[in-house]
Amino acid sequence: MKKLILNFLPIFLFSSLLFACEKEAKHNKIANDKRNDNSEKTTFTNDSIALLKLTKTLYDWTENKSRIEDFPTLQNKMTDSVYSGIDFKKHQSRIQELKESKLFSEQFIINYNRIANSIDAALQKKTIVYNVGELPPYGNDANPWCNCQDVPDGFLNKIWIMNLSIEGHNASYNWSWGDGLVYHITAIKEDNSWKIATMEGFDYNSYVGTFQKDDDFTGSWQNGTVVITVGDTFLNFEYHGQCMYAYPIRKISETEFEMIWARDMDCKFDNGTDKKFGLKNVPVIGKAFAKFSLKNKILSADYYYKDWVQKYSHEVQAGVFTSEFERKIQE
Repeated sequence: MKKLILNFLPIFLFSSLLFACEKEAKHNKIANDKRNDNSEKTTFTNDSIALLKLTKTLYDWTENKSRIEDFPTLQNKMTDSVYSGIDFKKHQSRIQELKESKLFSEQFIINYNRIANSIDAALQKKTIVYNVGELPPYGNDANPWCNCQDVPDGFLNKIWIMNLSIEGHNASYNWSWGDGLVYHITAIKEDNSWKIATMEGFDYNSYVGTFQKDDDFTGSWQNGTVVITVGDTFLNFEYHGQCMYAYPIRKISETEFEMIWARDMDCKFDNGTDKKFGLKNVPVIGKAFAKFSLKNKILSADYYYKDWVQKYSHEVQAGVFTSEFERKIQE
């Protein structure tokens, strides 16, 4: 019996040692996972703070430091009643000003320059006519830096960001200062510093599209209750500056698109769009909810779930899902 114990003892010690090692490894993995999770949260928080600072610095620069206008035009003769093209001498000074601010990525500069070249070509070919003293026949008659006409007092202290998404060195987000304004920006990290990559007001297709095609569903629309902002891939229902519901869209043509149902929100209240009202045929996440068509400057909606829309309008809130939306002019 004594011999048996001596033979079994090394195996017992080895098993105990193996169990202890496995337990320690599991403990270390959990600890590492927690550290990695905390590290990711810290990184996201630091980036969100940096992006908010970038946004405020951008608009401080735009309002208080920038001195050269966007896309300056020229006349062949001082007596001409129409502009003949872009004043590229001033434009190059503007490009230099953008670069020296260190706020913009190369991607933004290239797109900005591309817009200028397209405007110049259209003016020279007389594809468009820009009368002296009138608003330009491109853009959306608003300040492209904010898609607005005026800025509120103390606006820098009112700016916040929302819908922030960060993937590696790329970020996408909206900012607002309230008053129903929501503006989309993307940023890219270059040399460990965030810089502006794209801005909603300088989207090439939207900016020059006003003279490339007669109808364009992108931009902001309103029906008296909500404002909807439509891009090439998204539609946002904006109840006010602090409440927005976002939906993907599927473009059908230059004047038509489908709105895809979703529950993606940045809002302090639930708008009730998850209610079924005892109906079997209700909106399904990921499926088409409505078809929007632009004709005669009116954006019309054909809802695929008409009974649900009627119930929602009667029991939750009227005036959200209306049949028509008019173009919104930012103030």
